[in-house]
Amino acid sequence: MFLLHREDGMNLLLIVLVMIGGLSAGCATIMNSSTVDVMLTTTPPDAEAKINGQTYKTTTPVTIPVPRGKDDLSIHIEKEGFESQDVKLERQMVGWVWGNVILGGLIGFGIDLITQRAWSVEPKDIQVSLKPARLGSVQAPSSPSSLDVKPPPTVVVSDVDLPRRTQATRKNNAHAIVIGLETYRNHLPKADYAGQDAQVMAEYLAKTMGYEEANVAVLLNERATKGDLEKYIESWLPNRVEKDDSVFIFYSGHGAPNPRTGEAYLVPYDGDPTFIENTGYPLKRLYQHLANLPAKEVIVVLDSCFSGAGGRSVVAQGMRPIVTELKSPLIATGKTVVLSASTGQQVSSTYGQKAHGLLTYFLLKGLQGEGDTNKDGSIDLMELFEYLKPQVERVARREFNNEQTPQLLGSSELLNRGVRLLE
Repeated sequence: MFLLHREDGMNLLLIVLVMIGGLSAGCATIMNSSTVDVMLTTTPPDAEAKINGQTYKTTTPVTIPVPRGKDDLSIHIEKEGFESQDVKLERQMVGWVWGNVILGGLIGFGIDLITQRAWSVEPKDIQVSLKPARLGSVQAPSSPSSLDVKPPPTVVVSDVDLPRRTQATRKNNAHAIVIGLETYRNHLPKADYAGQDAQVMAEYLAKTMGYEEANVAVLLNERATKGDLEKYIESWLPNRVEKDDSVFIFYSGHGAPNPRTGEAYLVPYDGDPTFIENTGYPLKRLYQHLANLPAKEVIVVLDSCFSGAGGRSVVAQGMRPIVTELKSPLIATGKTVVLSASTGQQVSSTYGQKAHGLLTYFLLKGLQGEGDTNKDGSIDLMELFEYLKPQVERVARREFNNEQTPQLLGSSELLNRGVRLLE
């Protein structure tokens, strides 16, 4: 056995530390390459991800080599028919670098910095849900007196998203409220493409059906609270509508039943199906306010359902779906006609391939010209209904294994007289 004096032991320890320091100076080089692997997943897949002059296809989760040590790096993600997104990457110093400072001194630390291997990036696992691109529209104003018109973007999602411009007579005496509720404050399921439904419907009203843009109010998502519905239906419309005017109401979003009474409700942005009597907007109330208007005719389109059985319908937790009644004496004998997506016990479908509600897609398709079945250059509501009803039934059955039967509710006198949508 060898015995070392204290001085000899200290010298040996220094020699060992120097050797470790020399090795650690190259630690970064051994432990890290010049790039960091970042995993990217997009929904839907097949998007293009661009960074540092390179393009990667997200057919499956894709691994992207990201250079270390660069500031202001971001991944730009785009896919036709969807809004592009940018994901910012943050540069962060890796933790083991400080071990190099302790073991390797400034030499090892300096090598790490010079070679950029002291840096990593976050996040390394990225999941992005792409949102369908939306056409611009007339947005609901903060006050009922004026509307802010925004130009539409260039990206089109569906074959019905470009309204057919017509020489239709401008309808100065026609007024519309268009409501699209895709997302909700109380974490309800999304009503997919409801916002797209509303925005494109507003475009058709202005460009195809002859409505003045100033007479079209569009309420989308957080701007479609219960208070907003009350303001526009119960104040904005009565302040504008005069004798023999026309009114058009479009709603795309969730409906809900009152489990106790069976009454049907529209679900506003701040609606809660558990407290639907307090937070929802009853169809009965809508019909009553429309009946009070001095209008000649009122058209209501409901791309929703009210059974609570799914689709564009919600119900309080623990409650079972029920049959709701969409008919009303105010409709049967009055001046209001209602086009609904389904019966009171059915589910209304979303046509994902076309980025619209199923009813809305064929409604717009009809207004493009398919609904002019007699080829006289004008489209009547009954004529349009006779076109879209079998189309909706066919696609619902074939694509979704679902029975969906659109309904046209109104007085026989009014329907026989004819309600012109396009002339």
